[in-house]
Amino acid sequence: MGRIREKMAKVAGIREIGEIGFIAYYGIMVIIKTFGYVSYEMFFKISFGLALACLAIKIFTTRYSMREFLLLYLLLAVSAICWLRVGEKNVMFITLTLWGMKDIEFMRLMKATIWIRVFGTLLMILLAGIGILDIQPSRDMSTNFKEFTVYGFGYIKSNAAFYMIFLTIVILLYIYYDVLNIWHLAGSMGICYWAFVQTHCRTGMIVFVGLWALILFDKLMTNKRYYGWICYTVPILFGISMAAMMIYQKSSPLLFRINRIFNGRIEISNNYYKAYGMSLFPKTADIFWNMDYTTIDNFYMYLLISCGVLVALLFVIVATKSQKWLFAAGYYREIIFFTVFAVYAMLEQSPFNPILNPFILLVGNQVYRSLKVREKNDEGRKKIANPAGA
Repeated sequence: MGRIREKMAKVAGIREIGEIGFIAYYGIMVIIKTFGYVSYEMFFKISFGLALACLAIKIFTTRYSMREFLLLYLLLAVSAICWLRVGEKNVMFITLTLWGMKDIEFMRLMKATIWIRVFGTLLMILLAGIGILDIQPSRDMSTNFKEFTVYGFGYIKSNAAFYMIFLTIVILLYIYYDVLNIWHLAGSMGICYWAFVQTHCRTGMIVFVGLWALILFDKLMTNKRYYGWICYTVPILFGISMAAMMIYQKSSPLLFRINRIFNGRIEISNNYYKAYGMSLFPKTADIFWNMDYTTIDNFYMYLLISCGVLVALLFVIVATKSQKWLFAAGYYREIIFFTVFAVYAMLEQSPFNPILNPFILLVGNQVYRSLKVREKNDEGRKKIANPAGA
């Protein structure tokens, strides 16, 4: 009996070391992204190497079933093809992170890294505000063709600055979901509106308002059957995006106006579609440097044009099945946040990065049948209407 206990303690200790290694890996990557580093900078390369070393500790201290191994190696093969052919790194990044997600509770991971995001984002804004970092003023144009000034706060562009603020607030709302009240609504809306004024990221602000609409609806409704329909958000958005890309005509006043609302995203996708079409498999990387350095901000169409029909459909199927798994398991909160980033993906490629959209890691429920999400707790429902609960 004593030997059995000793072996069990040893196994538990090894698992704990692996979990610490994975949290360290994810935390390092959060630091890199929160402080706006990009892949060609030396700090990024050194930090990324250290993060991979931490991830290796987790992988080598984890036992996988044959089914899990096969699925993970399949994902690794797909992501390797996308990386080598297109230069798409996020598919590989998601795969590597999913390798380490086994036996990791998603909520614990969010709690372990949230204050890095809070501190880092506030520090970036502060340093840019006092002039230590470049606040990066630039001119932009609204849908009615009026010019205005936007600020990047040390990030690569103003939209990236808004996204980092948006992401930090969203994860805080997720963590403290059970106790949200009217003050959290007012405070988070105020911060996001300030970020909107500085960056003029209209679509991001609309998405944030939509998030609160879903939260309010969830808090007030006891019947959750409507979540079954929300689970089909990804294929619906994919279909809308593809239809808009294929039928876009600059000569159409209606389509031209819609395209302006989305800051030219539909026209850019249409240009790539007309120039390169669609294929089953990933294209070569150089096509994304031949279109006046413009990029496809609609993630769904970027994945379709660059990585091919098979990879795009694989993502749509996996995302939909993951949502349905969350619905069947009663993780309604996660469906809300997964859906919000699915909508944001029509406007940016950032939601395809597991650091810039941690909720995409919930697709891991298709690899690990016993994926740990969080301890369920329905306390605090309807507290949104009680300011005294703050």
